[in-house]
Amino acid sequence: MKIGTKNYQIKIYDKDYNPLTVIADARIKFYKDKINSGPGEFVFDVERTIQDWTTLGNLNINEIVELWVNDINTTEFTRVYAGYISRIGFIESANKRTVTAYCLGFVSRLGWDVYRSGTTTSISEITEEPATIFKNIIDKVKDVANGNIPFLNYTPTSIQDTLQSVSMEFESDTYLEALNKVLDVCPANWFWKLDHENIFNLSPKSTEPDHVFSMGSIEVLQVDYSMENIINGVLTWDNDTVYRYVANSDSQALYGRRIKRNNMNSATGVDSMDKKAQSIIGEDAEPKSSVIITLADNNEFETFGDLAGYDIESVKPGQTCRVTGIDEISGAFLSKNMTIRKVTYFPTSAVLEVDADREGIDDLLIKAKRDTDQIEKDGIPTSYVAV
Repeated sequence: MKIGTKNYQIKIYDKDYNPLTVIADARIKFYKDKINSGPGEFVFDVERTIQDWTTLGNLNINEIVELWVNDINTTEFTRVYAGYISRIGFIESANKRTVTAYCLGFVSRLGWDVYRSGTTTSISEITEEPATIFKNIIDKVKDVANGNIPFLNYTPTSIQDTLQSVSMEFESDTYLEALNKVLDVCPANWFWKLDHENIFNLSPKSTEPDHVFSMGSIEVLQVDYSMENIINGVLTWDNDTVYRYVANSDSQALYGRRIKRNNMNSATGVDSMDKKAQSIIGEDAEPKSSVIITLADNNEFETFGDLAGYDIESVKPGQTCRVTGIDEISGAFLSKNMTIRKVTYFPTSAVLEVDADREGIDDLLIKAKRDTDQIEKDGIPTSYVAV
């Protein structure tokens, strides 16, 4: 029983964030958001007759897109996505034209430029708080002379201190690689993300669940429990003379030695190398549940008892959750406070990837490329000559 109406507005801006137009009748396909990244792919259609093709004449690639939502949970339109148009497709018939816009989040742009200060691409941080290093990278992202994305920012509280210090080196890393290298030396169970307000966040996992999902709100619950990705020992090498081993003996006693070799060019000094290794073991020394939850939107169901659906737009990656109302056997594999890693939003539902990511072939290829890129950068000069 449908009980509410969900309304969308798509606001279009030029590349400098000057408003162009508002589209109120788009057909939303989906949009995505995840931790250690931010808003990702967003796809929508707009259909017009040839005679009424007016407002979409200005729809072009690289224009900025915001998605705003209003439904039974909000009194006004609320922004839920920000990104830019990456690709446009057209389908045209005798009397109708449909445009499909494929959008990407701004984090994608961080992988296409190199972290630098002027022409210098080798940047060192000596005995510094990781949060400060993270901010320094964002400051260069914002700087017109460097990253030139001035509308990305952070607030006094959005990037939290880890209460430790590290030394790091960045050598011809992209901005995205640099941010992830800072995360590598943060304590276990920390994450970063760019939110839908274009604000960077760096913080630990919440200690209490932000959301409690009953089976009345869940359409599908899929749970896998696996030891396949356990890491309980890390061999670290600085590509020079320091070669160290950090282990979790309790995990090794239960599951055997499962060792990861790690070249740590970015974490300089023994203390920084050990912290990075301990962060890896702290997150991966135990078996993990891989959980996929499909939530029903509460605009679609009669509101009584536990069969109310859920306000899917209130669920954000980086928040935590627990599930109630399932049998004891299934519940044994679910943590009481699981991290929401990725959400794909549809108009009537949301698909959540919770706690351990499924490590598919795409993830393995990305890791392999990252390792290869690091080898190719060894010995690279500290600055370049502009021609």
